[in-house]
Amino acid sequence: MPRGPRRRPHAPPVGAVVAVLVVLVGCQVASVSTQAEFFDRYVSNVVQLVAGLAAAATTAARARSATGRPRWSWGCLSAGTAAWSAGQAWWCWVQIVQGGEAPFPSFADVGFVAFPLLAGASLMLQPTSDGSTARTRRALDAAMTSAAVGLVSWVTTLGAVVAANTGNDPLVGALLVGYPMLDVLVIVLGTLTIARATTDRLPQALVTVGLIAFSVSDSAFAYVAAEGDYDGNLLDLGWIAGFLLIALAALCPASVAAPVQVSGQRAGEDTNRSDHLLYVPVAVAFAVTTVLAFRGRQLDGWELLTAGVVVALLLARQYLALRDNSQLATELATRESELRHQAFHDGLTGLANRALFLDRLDHALALHARDLRPVAVVFLDLDDFKVVNDTLGHAVGDELLVRVAERLTGAVRTGDTVARLGGDEFAVLLEDGGDPMPIAAKVSAALVPPFTLRGDVVEVHASVGICELDADDAPLAADELLARSDTAMYSAKRSGKDRIVAYSPGMSLAELQDAALRDALRTAIDDRVVRLHYQPIVELETGRVAGLEALARWRHEGVDVPPDVFIPLAERSGLMKELTADLLAAACARLASWTRGRPDPLSVHVNVAPSQLIAPGFVDTVAGLVASHRLPAGSLVLEITESGIFADLDAARRTVTELRGLGVGVSLDDFGVGYSSLAQLNAMPLDSVKIDRSFLAGVDTDRRQATFLHAVLRLAEEIGLPVVAEGVERPAQLTLLRALGCRHAQGYLLGRPVDAAEIPALLGGIAVPA
Repeated sequence: MPRGPRRRPHAPPVGAVVAVLVVLVGCQVASVSTQAEFFDRYVSNVVQLVAGLAAAATTAARARSATGRPRWSWGCLSAGTAAWSAGQAWWCWVQIVQGGEAPFPSFADVGFVAFPLLAGASLMLQPTSDGSTARTRRALDAAMTSAAVGLVSWVTTLGAVVAANTGNDPLVGALLVGYPMLDVLVIVLGTLTIARATTDRLPQALVTVGLIAFSVSDSAFAYVAAEGDYDGNLLDLGWIAGFLLIALAALCPASVAAPVQVSGQRAGEDTNRSDHLLYVPVAVAFAVTTVLAFRGRQLDGWELLTAGVVVALLLARQYLALRDNSQLATELATRESELRHQAFHDGLTGLANRALFLDRLDHALALHARDLRPVAVVFLDLDDFKVVNDTLGHAVGDELLVRVAERLTGAVRTGDTVARLGGDEFAVLLEDGGDPMPIAAKVSAALVPPFTLRGDVVEVHASVGICELDADDAPLAADELLARSDTAMYSAKRSGKDRIVAYSPGMSLAELQDAALRDALRTAIDDRVVRLHYQPIVELETGRVAGLEALARWRHEGVDVPPDVFIPLAERSGLMKELTADLLAAACARLASWTRGRPDPLSVHVNVAPSQLIAPGFVDTVAGLVASHRLPAGSLVLEITESGIFADLDAARRTVTELRGLGVGVSLDDFGVGYSSLAQLNAMPLDSVKIDRSFLAGVDTDRRQATFLHAVLRLAEEIGLPVVAEGVERPAQLTLLRALGCRHAQGYLLGRPVDAAEIPALLGGIAVPA
């Protein structure tokens, strides 16, 4: 997948970074160029105090400018650095002003201990991509790891050193082991928090690195202090670097922090890896104590208590993991159930969908084949449902479908399956015998009472088809049984609607359609009843009508027959040649009258069926019409589909070349829904391309559609091929087309198809919506 541009981390000011480097290098130079006692007493102590105060001031300023959880997080960090600075100030007072040696333990240790505790609280308050349970889990991980590290350190080296040099002072021992344990605590918390951060990670990374540097000095201090020979020098650089890094983190810009997105798979991998690593210190602690126990080493009370704490934290951690896994398993089971329901049920009505219906039908047919159980399908389609959508809106239509589903469910038996197969088509599966005709009558009667929808009273009727398999009937496939019931339903609809028809052998859906309309269409062509309406193709910049698309219309017995019904029927019935010739002649005659004496060019686009494009004599027919009407070059444009071109590419190319030689333009219609590719546009000598309306349907809401359209327009511009966008119905579509540089478009927003008599009034121009 393409990635977006990488955002540069919002680093601290360059001047602050340079200042930190200068301080650290200067301290290192001073440590080797001055006496150790002078560096420890004056230089190191003062620089540590200044670094702590700088961290306290910058984190306090960051807390004041932040909001929500970050405000509290930076506030805790500021309090921690301030507490440490207070302890360091007391230490400086004793060593520099009073000229003595600060004892250990001392008042300063109160501030020193408070710092890692408050730093840990600060890390817990940082915004992360997980919830409160995960934050608790991180806290347990950090406490468990630090306790394990402290136990190992104490039983291996630190305990013996403390006992030998401090006389087993419990406070001294607690502080010496407490410092490294607390440092491990905040380091683990910092590392885990960075992995789940939701904002720019750089400030948190700087804080964590600062805590690591801080812990190095703390851990080293614990050992050398136990030996009694602590004298500062390079050991102090960890504290100085730690606070300076925290100050740099606070100086990172916060207002433009970029969200950090981690994919679920990668996040899960990181979490599993960190989970495994966190158990290593625990395993080491138990291994070490076990080995020492076998060697005769007896753990004292505090050591046993620490081991018990580690075990308790481990058990708490495992409890949280088990609880999370249980919750996740429950959520997954619930989600799986929801997905299964969505996969097999209609999202609008809640009924079984086609997939579930066919599955149950397969099962019923298997029982029919094995046990000779009867099975039947009742198929119904709402009559004139399109009228409801067109007059009352799709929202009312959807509500009607839901109410119809409720009535159908109430009209059938408990064991019957009611399904919505799509649109306004429903089906009922009868698996346990019984005469399907009474059930179909009951279903049809359930729809008789009018529906009241948002204040409108709607009467609904349905055409119902039945197909039944008795015990003696041969088995059928589920698709075939459903198709037969569909055929019976169509027969009911053709018989006058609101009827119930049972399937009988010999019924065929295509035969029913053809038989009902073939003779009527032949008569309509002979009588020239099939007429042309014209839809304007508009130049968007000027509103000029640059062309007109001729669209065939046929009204039979007072009802409009859609072109996608009678055009294929004409193909199947062998009437396409006569129909095409008649429509071409009518379009050319109108074009000649409209262009006579007109200064601006005007074209009429006529759709040509694929079969006619390469039919013998087609080019001669077109040539005769162009010559007899004296049509200007380019005024007649024939629109051909991709299927018409690529069914026989060589023959189509020859025909197109001959037509263009006559001065007839050729346009590729419905580009994008067939088999062609953008690269094949140059393979055919075309004059223009029409983008199919399906690519414009969501162009103002779907970025991928907009990107596709932009690519087509750019390619067409580069190869000099004009583009017409079809299906412009909303102002937002028009606005985007203008922004993309599309010059010509057509659609209901710019003008609906109208009778030829209304065209002269449109030729003066159309007011294109702003």
